[in-house]
Amino acid sequence: MSARPTTSSGKAAPGKLAILFDGSCEMCRSGAEGFEKFDNSGTIEPLDLNDPNARAKFPDLKLENLIEELHAVDDRGRVYRGARAINEILRRQRGLKGLLAYLWYVPPFAWLADRQYKRIAATRYQRNASGRMKTPAV
Repeated sequence: MSARPTTSSGKAAPGKLAILFDGSCEMCRSGAEGFEKFDNSGTIEPLDLNDPNARAKFPDLKLENLIEELHAVDDRGRVYRGARAINEILRRQRGLKGLLAYLWYVPPFAWLADRQYKRIAATRYQRNASGRMKTPAV
């Protein structure tokens, strides 16, 4: 689990947090739409990582890493991955929504959030838009 963000040569627009999500994943698309509805800060900018123009903004982020987990990049080039990216979305919210981000600092929340994120992300193509496992065709 990476507690500290890495940096990228690409940056989000000023005052924005670029969210690079996998648009080929039903659950990921639904999540990106949810981020936009949840956002009360006006700073969240979802970008489909399958769009070459979106990826061109962040040339040093490798596609295989982007596919593996959600990435958030701020306007200073800091990169947040996985559960930490979701925490960064929360941190930017106003009011009670923003306070939820502080759970990250309560042990062992960050560790548990990271493990749960990775478990769900590993099966995301087998999940529907609501995150439930798809039932196999009979």
